[in-house]
Amino acid sequence: MSAEVKNPEKDLNMETGFLGDDSGMERSEAEYPWIVFALDGTEYGINSKYVLSIEIVGEITPIVDAQHHCPGITRSRGNMIELLDLRALFGVGDYLSAKSDSHDDRYMMVVIETEGIKRGVIVDQIVSVEYITRFEDGVVDKTEGALSSRYVSRVARREKSDSTVLIFNADILSELS
Repeated sequence: MSAEVKNPEKDLNMETGFLGDDSGMERSEAEYPWIVFALDGTEYGINSKYVLSIEIVGEITPIVDAQHHCPGITRSRGNMIELLDLRALFGVGDYLSAKSDSHDDRYMMVVIETEGIKRGVIVDQIVSVEYITRFEDGVVDKTEGALSSRYVSRVARREKSDSTVLIFNADILSELS
């Protein structure tokens, strides 16, 4: 009698689409949970359909003459990937300064893939993984107005805490160099 061995990661992929669903089926954004992360006291969300992994930031190899929001490269699951410092990109400091000021050096990296480009996005902490279904339409305008932002695509309300979460525009990663 043989026991069936289950692959929990594959089961998770098939059930939720989280962390790199490779089923090949096109699914809507609403079918994926959201990764809610904190950055400088503000909560942001990114749809897990873009997320390959969530890891602690490891050793960073600086790249000469790179832009300020790209502190270097690091290893993720055996591959070298470029890092993106959201603190620097959003104008609220930078990862290396924040790390030196903090006793907690366990910043998280959300590995994201958009349009075939993989990047590690450095965040302060992962707050939650949850479904978000309540979006505030018309609050953020990508072109003009007081709440225009190319980095935030929408505003939503978290289901678990009813707090505001800004939805990170993952598609912008393919435009950054």
